[in-house]
Amino acid sequence: MLKNLNFPNGITLIYGPPASGKSTLCFQITANNPGKIIFIDTENSCNIERIQQINPLTNLNNIIIIEAKRYSEQCTAVKNIASMKNISLVIIDSFTVHYRKKNSAEKKLFINKSFRKMLYQLKGLKIPVIITSQIYSDFKKDFHPIAENILEKFSQYTLRLDNNKQRIIYIEQLKLEIPFIITEKGLST
Repeated sequence: MLKNLNFPNGITLIYGPPASGKSTLCFQITANNPGKIIFIDTENSCNIERIQQINPLTNLNNIIIIEAKRYSEQCTAVKNIASMKNISLVIIDSFTVHYRKKNSAEKKLFINKSFRKMLYQLKGLKIPVIITSQIYSDFKKDFHPIAENILEKFSQYTLRLDNNKQRIIYIEQLKLEIPFIITEKGLST
């Protein structure tokens, strides 16, 4: 499956409904990346056993897991990445979980500014950065990533995962749909 996907330097956004495969795809990318990885886990969902199931040869010494249980911890973790050496990939699952919890007054006062600052910092790393986003539904029952307008400006590559009638990854920039299933090895075509 990963052969069909391109993760360029800069930010890749992965979004979709619950249980659509976002975290599994992040684990699969982690399991198959030979370099040093920073995995910021905001939902307490990073599963080392699942990563090893996907690829038993994964070097766990190359994976740095940072738990960010609060928005301030997520901001600090992102800020500190710039000082780390030899990082080949950053994954944040889910980038928007704490943002979603804030009320609109908080977002306007200070969250939007710090949210954008984190995105600038991540883009400035000049390595692949993969962020997942929770979703909201519009009046037409279509779903969109949380903070869609901000994320669109920073994301170079966007993957929409859907599990409505069939599991599909939709690569928005290429207007390409790839059907998939979830197996013990991750996402597979």
